[in-house]
Amino acid sequence: MIRLIAALCAAAFAFFGSSCTCCTGEASAPELRPLPAFQELPAAPEVHYAK
Repeated sequence: MIRLIAALCAAAFAFFGSSCTCCTGEASAPELRPLPAFQELPAAPEVHYAK
């Protein structure tokens, strides 16, 4: 039982220690740039093959 509690404490400490960037010294990720605005392409004319 003591091993289980120790393992859970170690896992919680590792999770909270690595999820905070203040402890690791890494810079936070930059924000995502906006998606480009695409223009709608004209539809191709309909082809009838049954002639």
